[in-house]
Amino acid sequence: MSHRRRLGAVLLAALAAVTSLALVASSGAAGPPPPKAAGGQTVEVVGTGVATPTAFAFAGSTVFAGFRPGRDQRRDQRPLHAGERHRDPGAEHAPVVFGLAWKSNKLYVSTGPTIVALGGWNGTTFSSTKTIYQSKQKGLPRLQRARLGPDGRLYAGLALNQKYDHAKDPFPLSQAVVSMTAAGKGLKVVASGLRQPFQMVFPQGSKYPYVTVLGQDKGKAPQDEIVVAKPGQDYGFPTCTWLPSQKKQCEGFDEPAIYLPAHASPMGIGAIGKTLYVSLFNGTGKGPDVVESKCRRRVSPQAFLTGFAAPVIALGVSGKSIYVGDLTGSIYKVAAK
Repeated sequence: MSHRRRLGAVLLAALAAVTSLALVASSGAAGPPPPKAAGGQTVEVVGTGVATPTAFAFAGSTVFAGFRPGRDQRRDQRPLHAGERHRDPGAEHAPVVFGLAWKSNKLYVSTGPTIVALGGWNGTTFSSTKTIYQSKQKGLPRLQRARLGPDGRLYAGLALNQKYDHAKDPFPLSQAVVSMTAAGKGLKVVASGLRQPFQMVFPQGSKYPYVTVLGQDKGKAPQDEIVVAKPGQDYGFPTCTWLPSQKKQCEGFDEPAIYLPAHASPMGIGAIGKTLYVSLFNGTGKGPDVVESKCRRRVSPQAFLTGFAAPVIALGVSGKSIYVGDLTGSIYKVAAK
């Protein structure tokens, strides 16, 4: 690879974390044309054909990528050669990786009902595996992402139960952003009233996570949002969805920091300094894209990457570079402006 980085495909088996690490050669690899950067920067193809990238974490020169295994992937146990696509045997049976976080030589992997800490990374494999969190509460939604905050706690959004798409979920820990210790203890609600908090980032100097939130798809769809999840906040869902017609219903609730078009579907989010980068599954009207925005209230996000061949989910930042993955199984790298 021209960028001299390793791309790690992190897949989890049923009850224990198992990592399958492979170099994904991009040179000559077949794949769709890369997206275009609004600033004219070169967009590099990092890897192709590795199921659906969902999250990234970075450890020095290593890039870890979490995937949603493809159901129709054929088994292929041949070694990877330059120009070939990587297919992990048995990947279709592995759970989805919703989030990755790297801290103190440990990789935290959230799969929904569990968070696993992988330790002892030697550049090729991990030497230890520990499940630090396992949901044992009936009705507790899956954790969308594990993200370490500056306070050392793990933060996550709780997944939507479709049964309550237009109603209050009666389970106490629902429709919210939660946190726990790095040991998986002390689970508590940080901010509530959020239909579907998905992924989050702590921009430079922020004590609180900026969280992507997906609005309702049926009925009169509200705008999608980015909120700054501070302790004790309530954003009002489902009483208030911040439609212009809901001025009275939204009185007393906390307002989102940034609005996105309805159905834009914000997925991954990263930050360089005080600038946010957000991957939009559906985009702002002309197909999937990545937008950038300052960490200020009620600003209008601007196009950063456009022209994706398929919807985009994963987004991560390492240094001054943004990594993005789409549903073709392609992963791209581009420098900030």
